[in-house]
Amino acid sequence: MIHRVLVGGTGSGKKQVAAELHRRFGLTLLSMDSMKVYTGMDIGTDKPTSEMLAAAPFGLLDLVSHQEGFSAGRWVAAAVAAVKASEPGVLFAGGTPLYLRLLLRGLFPGPPANPPVREQIEQLWEAEGEAAVRAELAGVDPESEGRLLPGDRRRLVRALEVHRVSGRAMSSWQQEETRPPIPGRFVVAALRHQKEAHGERIARRVQRMVQRGLVSEVADLLDQGPFAKEPGGSIGYAEAQAHLAGALDAPGMIERITVRTRQLVRKQRTFLASHDEIRWLDVGADEPLDQLVDRAAVALELSGDGRP
Repeated sequence: MIHRVLVGGTGSGKKQVAAELHRRFGLTLLSMDSMKVYTGMDIGTDKPTSEMLAAAPFGLLDLVSHQEGFSAGRWVAAAVAAVKASEPGVLFAGGTPLYLRLLLRGLFPGPPANPPVREQIEQLWEAEGEAAVRAELAGVDPESEGRLLPGDRRRLVRALEVHRVSGRAMSSWQQEETRPPIPGRFVVAALRHQKEAHGERIARRVQRMVQRGLVSEVADLLDQGPFAKEPGGSIGYAEAQAHLAGALDAPGMIERITVRTRQLVRKQRTFLASHDEIRWLDVGADEPLDQLVDRAAVALELSGDGRP
């Protein structure tokens, strides 16, 4: 059985292509985004609108409250259940590199959590910031440090915890034999824009989020309860909270979101480039959506007769 995955940097247009592939081929769409699992975090994660969802439903959205943590293992379990409940012809669409790796490689057999060691690293983060954790991790596991995205506190802390506990790098553990959680063959296509064009898309995306009411969305969520660490530190939500607290003015908030998003895209590109099985789709300037979808269908091995 073939399972298909459409990836690409944040703001590359994956949703629109996936929605059109659903319309043409009847694919079951499953989100592969670690922030879209949080209910109410809609504008800042650029979730599909209600109109898009009516025409092209996406699964694996809105799984937990913003007040909860959500592990990669829980996402894998939800993805496995969603695939089992679906007819053949599934398309995962999203930009979370860890989730892609889990689909392709499976969970690695690492050491169990060590709460005292993890608390020490959390204290280091609180006292000296992400840079201090990254610096130590880079010294013992440069591969993991280079792969993990900016602001990914939970996974950065876990990677350093693994080394402190076991004396082995997480990247070394990940080279152990693993088994993909979903049987079958995965075909992966990735959208890629020229860097300057992608930067312009990001700037427009951030402006659009603010205009749609990102700050009001965050204020409403805070009224319901405080953010858990990971969703609260995510791009857009950390900055909007700082703005509401008076620590960032509106232009500063927009600039910081834009910079962090560009950093994220660079990390995503680096990660994707390490996977030889990915089929790249270089998106032309002003390329019509229909033409891009045609090329994506070929890359994803979708037949010309309208069937997966």
